[in-house]
Amino acid sequence: MMLTTSLYLSLALALGASAQSVADKVAALRIAPTSNDRIKLLNDNEFVFDFLHQSTGETNGAGGHTVAASSANFPAVVGNGMAMTIGFLGPCGINTPHVHPRATEFNFVVNGTLQAGLLVENGARFIFNELQPGQAAIFPRGAIHFEFNNGCEDALFVAAFNDEDPGVDQVAQRFFGLPPAIVNAAMGDIGVEQVAGLEAKIPDNIALGTDECLQRCGLKRPDQPTAQRQPRVSANALPAGFAGPAAPSSPPATATMSLPSLSPVPVQTVQAGGASVNGGASLTGPDGKPDPLVLGLLIAVCALGVGYLVLAVVWFVRSRRERQERTRGGVYFRTGAAFAPQGLEKSQPFEAYEGSHERVTPYDAPSGTA
Repeated sequence: MMLTTSLYLSLALALGASAQSVADKVAALRIAPTSNDRIKLLNDNEFVFDFLHQSTGETNGAGGHTVAASSANFPAVVGNGMAMTIGFLGPCGINTPHVHPRATEFNFVVNGTLQAGLLVENGARFIFNELQPGQAAIFPRGAIHFEFNNGCEDALFVAAFNDEDPGVDQVAQRFFGLPPAIVNAAMGDIGVEQVAGLEAKIPDNIALGTDECLQRCGLKRPDQPTAQRQPRVSANALPAGFAGPAAPSSPPATATMSLPSLSPVPVQTVQAGGASVNGGASLTGPDGKPDPLVLGLLIAVCALGVGYLVLAVVWFVRSRRERQERTRGGVYFRTGAAFAPQGLEKSQPFEAYEGSHERVTPYDAPSGTA
């Protein structure tokens, strides 16, 4: 009884601490045969996305931030063919040139004035508009486009997409993330060192915009974070001996939940103002207090370990008991005339085995048995 209680307690702790991940829920929604089946997989509150209080889907830069709701962090959009991003652009903030490889964007300006431009393909003219509050612009799928707040007040836009996973590629980071020799050739042989130097300066989105806007608004361009640069492998490595800042060795930030790392490998983080510091995994947050998320994960892992251990003990005890029952009292004997209802002369030599599963077979008993 105590063993069973401990098992259930361990499993309850594990299940309570490790909630179903977004990826698991999205996978279940994708294989659901009907829309009604998808609805059954979601709670009522999972149909609501709060753009103002989110820890997921956020992209930050010196000029503002965006918050995205897509299948990466909002499972309710699965099967509905749409996603949405809200852009919070500070004075002179620019949503740097980018493309959405799987969706067309319909961008609505809530407040402020935005300059928006796009290029669709080779040979197409550049399209430019200045959008006032209440106006919206269309950006075809795959078109290079940007949104720039050329004013000295905050601006807000709402971007709707016709795909639950629109994707996004920042043009500058991805272009300069190609092998430096290839970029150098595409830029007319400016030199791979020059290519590497330019790449190291590409600011994170949302970035600060033009010098003219900054001067007009009385702002100075500070050092901007560059954590969204393309990670480097041997095939696109920076030139040997490059003296600039190293490129990240892990994928750039995406619109997914960011969890604390338990790895002891040092990582580089960027503070406000562009200063970088080295740090590792820690059970405490920036305020020196225990990080509740890390502690919760540790408790979940420990509970799972205890649960698996208890399951192994239960299985071992049950298997041992079943083996003992199968082998207990196993003897051969003749059944006698009781199994010959037609009379003794009709009887046959039967063999019976008495154990956990009694069976009778019409064969002679093994030699030497009674």
